[in-house]
Amino acid sequence: MLLNRLLIIINFLALLYLAFLVAKTRKNALFSAKEKKNGSFLGEKCIQKVSLHRFNPFNELGGNQSFVLVLLDSDNSGIIVTSLHGRKNTRIYSKRVKNGKADGITLSKEEELAIKKALKVS
Repeated sequence: MLLNRLLIIINFLALLYLAFLVAKTRKNALFSAKEKKNGSFLGEKCIQKVSLHRFNPFNELGGNQSFVLVLLDSDNSGIIVTSLHGRKNTRIYSKRVKNGKADGITLSKEEELAIKKALKVS
């Protein structure tokens, strides 16, 4: 008698857990469908295009110790990080990119080259 009641309780809990899993799966499926409809997959907003361009901005230094790093998403929006390495200091700048172009800021020729290289990455 006690064993039968225990089995009924275990079966009831198993059914509750199964219902929970089904509800969770349906919720995730609806969320994915909503994302597809809006065209905003999580992967589209991740970094997809990367470019690194090293260069020497100053004649007195040897080697290409300065660099431009471009990180773009599927909309060709993201950031540019530029590091200028000098004899006494290093300066780091960041600029915003929208649709493959600088967002209201003038770019150096090295930064423009790095963006072009990043846009070629598919």
